[in-house]
Amino acid sequence: MNTSDFWNSVLEPDETLLWTGRPQPRLHWRNWRLYGSAPMAAAGLFAAAAIILATRGTGDDVWLLILPALLVLIPARATWRQLRTYEATRYALTDKRVLFFQIEGQKTRAKAIPRSAMTTPERRNTVPPSVIFLRQDPEKKSAVGFDYIKDATGLLPHLEAPQ
Repeated sequence: MNTSDFWNSVLEPDETLLWTGRPQPRLHWRNWRLYGSAPMAAAGLFAAAAIILATRGTGDDVWLLILPALLVLIPARATWRQLRTYEATRYALTDKRVLFFQIEGQKTRAKAIPRSAMTTPERRNTVPPSVIFLRQDPEKKSAVGFDYIKDATGLLPHLEAPQ
C-alpha cells in the first residue's frame, strides 16, 4: 500500500492531514526518563566495587566488577524494548483527530483521539522535544502527546490553532 492509499483509508472524507511525524529519541542526559537510572546506577556500583577492590579487595573479589554489569542488563532490556516501540510508532495530526500508529510487520494498529480532548500544549525539554497535549486526569502526572519530535516547532502552531 502506498502512502496516498494509506491516508485515504485512514482519514475521514472531510478530514485534513495537518502534520505527521515519528519519535526520534537521542542518547542525551535530558532523556533520562527513557534510559532510566541504569547508567547512573551502574557507574555508582562500579565505583563502589573499584573502591572496595582498591582498598580491601583481593584477586578473588573481581566478581564485584561484574555485578554492576549484570544489574544494568535489567533496565537496559526495558530501554531497548522502549526504543523498539518508538521505532515502530508514527504520529499524525488532522483538523479533527490526533492519531497514533503502531507498525508491527504487516499489521498497523491505530488509536484516534478527538481534538476536543486536547489541553494546552506543553513542550517538554527532551532531545528532541516532546509535546504533551492530552491529560486523562489533571490530578495525575500522566500525560499523552508526541514524544521526541524533531520538528516540534512545526507541530506547535497546529496544536495552538483555534478549534
